[in-house]
Order: sequence, then C-alpha cells, then structure tokens
Amino acid sequence: MIDVPRSRLLDALAERFRAEFGGVPRRFFAPGRINLVGAHLDYNGGDVLPMAVDRGIYAAARLRSDGRIRLVSLDQEAEVEVDAAAVGARTRPEWGWAGYPLGVWHGFQQRTGLGAGLEMVVAGDLPMASGLSSSAAIEVVTAIALDALHDTRLERQQLALLAHRAETGFVGLRCGIMDQFASALGRPGHVLWLHCAGPRWEHVPFDPKACEVLVMDTRKTRRLAKTGFNERVAQCATAHELLRMHVRDLPHLALYTLDDLALAREAMDEVLFRRARHVVTEMERIRAGTAALRHGDYKELGRQLDASHRSTADDYEVSCAELDAITEAARGHEAVYGARLTGAGFGGCAIALVRPGSSSSVGREVAERFAARFGVVPGFDLLRVGAGPGEIAG
Repeated sequence: MIDVPRSRLLDALAERFRAEFGGVPRRFFAPGRINLVGAHLDYNGGDVLPMAVDRGIYAAARLRSDGRIRLVSLDQEAEVEVDAAAVGARTRPEWGWAGYPLGVWHGFQQRTGLGAGLEMVVAGDLPMASGLSSSAAIEVVTAIALDALHDTRLERQQLALLAHRAETGFVGLRCGIMDQFASALGRPGHVLWLHCAGPRWEHVPFDPKACEVLVMDTRKTRRLAKTGFNERVAQCATAHELLRMHVRDLPHLALYTLDDLALAREAMDEVLFRRARHVVTEMERIRAGTAALRHGDYKELGRQLDASHRSTADDYEVSCAELDAITEAARGHEAVYGARLTGAGFGGCAIALVRPGSSSSVGREVAERFAARFGVVPGFDLLRVGAGPGEIAG
C-alpha cells in the first residue's frame, strides 16, 4: 500500500465508479516522470535519469465475472466497453485512449492466463503538454491494478515490460523503455538510473528538501517533434553503422567514446558527427550527474543540465528560440541550479532545478523576461519526487 496526498480526484473517482458500477472499488496510482538528464539516449542504448513525480494517473478498479471490460475516464468523453474475447493483438481506432489499458490487459492475460473482465475508472493530474508521459502512467496503473486484483505478485520489472509492450506492440507507438520503467520502479526519495541497454537500473538518492523541479511551458506547439524525432533516430543509426565499420563493433551508439568518434571523423559528415557527439557526451553527463546526486551536490547536477541543453541545441539541434530563452532566463535566477529542454524538443517544455520555496519567484522572473521577448506568458508547474506506484491505502 502507498500513501498519496488526498486528491480531489480520489473522491471524483469513487463517485463516478459508484455511478457507473456500484459498490466500492480498490484504488491505484502510477506516477508520471520527468527525465533529469539523458536526452535522446534511450533509443541509442544509453542511460537516462528519470524521476517519478508526485503527479500521475489514478484508477478505481474491480474485476468482473461476465467477461466484459468497461473503461471510463474522467478526462475523456469516450467510454469503452468490449467483450474480453474480442481483444486481439492490436488496438482499434474506435478504442482511442482505452487502447493503452486494453493492451496491458491483453498482455497480462497472455502472461498469466487470467482473463477475467475488468471495470475501471481513471483520471490524472499530470500538467498538460509537459512531457510527463501520461500514456506510460495509465499503462502502469492498469498493470498494478490487474496484478493486485488477481494477487499474481509479479515483479515491478515484469509490470513495466507489460506496459511497454502494450504501447509498442498493441498500440504500435515506437518508444524506449524509460517511461514505463520510471513509473513502475519509482521509489520515494530516489531517481532511477536506468541503463536502457540492459535493462538494468539503480536507485539514486534525491533529497526533496534540497531540490524541486519546475516545469516551464513555452506554449509553443511541437509541430516538428515527430518528423524531427524520426530523422534523429535515422541519423544516429547511420552514425552507429559507420562506427561499426570503421572503428569497432559495439551494439549501441551510446557505448562509443569521443576517441572512437575521432577515429571515424573522416567517414562522417558534420551532421552525423554532431549527432553522435551529443549521444556520447550525454552519457558522460549522466555519469557526472549521478555522481553529483550521490554526493548531494545539486549545483553540479544543475551544471550537467545546462550542458545537456547546450548539446541538444547545438549538436542535436532539437531546441528552438523559445526553449533557449526560457532556460537562459531561469539560469539567471539565483535559486536555479540548472535548466534544460525536456521531451523531444522543438517546442513544448523545459525544466529547471530550483531550491524549495523559490518556484514562485523563479516563475515571475522567467515569465517577465519570456513575455517581453515573445509576447506570450509561459506556464509553470512545480513537481516533486513522488511516492512511486501502488495500491492506495485507506
């Protein structure tokens, strides 16, 4: 059981569940995540440093004996009801958001042989457009709920893999393992050092009394995020092939060194070299940032965030004027340790590491400078390291 702050969503979930199904459900929670360092490393076989936050997806759930699955969301108008026997290996367009929990249900049934029906109401309190991965959270909360309701006691890694397969196989969205692992393996007072190529992981202490995360929304739509992301994936794959041909054969781009890049420099054009250089140096920043956390050195962690942003802007070219400006404005405040863009880039949000109690002051100063340049007031949301996933006590 976990304790979460009393949320109005818990009351709203219980009320909606009673209205739809009657009775008292069991309640569950899975957090969203923010990645502190490790931009664009997961699909390159590298490391990431995500933090499970104090926001996420809540679910009220109960098994059914009639072989039906009914899914209701407080945030989406569409409700889905389907016969469990009709859930195949792929989602359907008409299922919409419900494809994520249905994919987990299907994977759980395949993994355990348990195919009882399910009734579930979900809701979330993740800030919009912040890149906190609500899809992974809804997958993980479904896996947590099914595991608890059936008392199968699967390991959290297995639940994370079920969630990941639901997104990549059932829903068909290409992604690395970071989001699902960060949500499923979240631990109070820690961030996750995830070696995506393993997968292997370590929990690294993160002091909530020393540092908080301020999400800063530029309000710029990420119109190029999908095409730009796919292009970067392809460029990294090409750089990896050239390194394998001209230097040494390693399974992932993130495993190479700057010395390896120097040896392959003549085989690469300038763009491929810079893409690979970001990946290799970002791995160094992950190691430095993790070491800083172990020593409680949040100033050093902040320096790694600043360096990460410069690399994603200059070598990986996924930043934009708005992201550069909002992170620069944040760095100008004395209570900010460091700042960088988050997510795929090209717009959207950045994060700043701030001293507790300073977020309002930081937000006012950043908003004033950003609005003066772009004529748009950015959005802000303060996040803290969360309690991790589980069944909600009480």
